[in-house]
Amino acid sequence: MPPETTTGLLAGPAHNHTPRGVVRPGPTIHSPGAAGIVAGLAALFCRHEVRTGAFFAAIKESFFGSPASRAEQALSIILIIAVLVAVGTTVLIVLAPEEGEKFTEFYILGPRGKAADYPTEFMSGTPQTVIIGIGNQEYQDITYTVETFAVRSRFDEATNQSVIVSATLLDRFSVTVPHNETIEQPYTFRIMDPNTNRLEFLLFREAPPEDQSDHIAASYRDLHLWLRVH
Repeated sequence: MPPETTTGLLAGPAHNHTPRGVVRPGPTIHSPGAAGIVAGLAALFCRHEVRTGAFFAAIKESFFGSPASRAEQALSIILIIAVLVAVGTTVLIVLAPEEGEKFTEFYILGPRGKAADYPTEFMSGTPQTVIIGIGNQEYQDITYTVETFAVRSRFDEATNQSVIVSATLLDRFSVTVPHNETIEQPYTFRIMDPNTNRLEFLLFREAPPEDQSDHIAASYRDLHLWLRVH
């Protein structure tokens, strides 16, 4: 009888067919013993330790090198900090300049806007005009209050000073002046009492006191014009 053959995916040439009951020898596999495994692990650990030691040695040399290199690094850090502090200080000065002296300008000009030609002699009841100027250098916007008084005063020879006999309130008004700005506005007044010999201008940063007997002392700034009223 002819020999049997196998068909399908596992079919092969007839001479490669292995008879049943016969085992064909395969490749030889050497299995390492325990000593070989230990030796391999030791070599791997040694290589890893050498690489790790070199890595940390490089870091140590960079940050904790010789005394000379540490001194140079410290000096470099100090210089960098000094430069940063100087730059920060400059920025602060530019963005928030230091405040200078705080003050308010309060002045009177003649009707032509000059420090001359003041109306000092006129008939009672006739309108007279001056220009009131307020300059704000207080580093904040301020609403000022201005009061004007018709004053009758006399000269005291014993004290060598003028003594106020009477003071009549003429006007009171408020004006808001922004910081670093000056406002000039005309002011027209009438003197009805021919015995008035002085026109008083008072400036207040806050509300004027209720008691008018001491307004000049309580004012923030004060000015006056000597008058001859007929």
